[in-house]
Amino acid sequence: MVVVAVLAVVLAAAITVEIASSSVRPLPPQVGPVAPQPVGNGQFRFFPSSGHASVGVPYRYRLYTHCGLDAPTAVDFDGSFWGPIGPGPASDGSGNPPAGYGNPYDDGTITLISPTRAQYRSKSGSVTQWSRHAGSQISSPCS
Repeated sequence: MVVVAVLAVVLAAAITVEIASSSVRPLPPQVGPVAPQPVGNGQFRFFPSSGHASVGVPYRYRLYTHCGLDAPTAVDFDGSFWGPIGPGPASDGSGNPPAGYGNPYDDGTITLISPTRAQYRSKSGSVTQWSRHAGSQISSPCS
């Protein structure tokens, strides 16, 4: 009887994990990407190309972290670029991601939590909130 009860608990836990992980969706398809346009002095105007996301839905996301979380084009999500608002630092002080994030990429989930705020959760458990920037961004390419 104890074995049956233990197996029932293990099965219930496995089903719960499967249901929770299946709620994470792939990113919506990109919309007509526009090539960066040179504006002078080695800088370019970058345009977001991400598709529309739904509020409250977690999406799988591969965050480009190599130049720090505060690179102007690091997050292209829901048709906009986003800037980090914390908690914690946006880089290690040398243009790399802070501790807790992979480099050059970090895999995790991103969720639109309001029309102007998003939250990224790294597989390692690090969490950063982001503020929407309207329109294009002017920056030097990150290498």
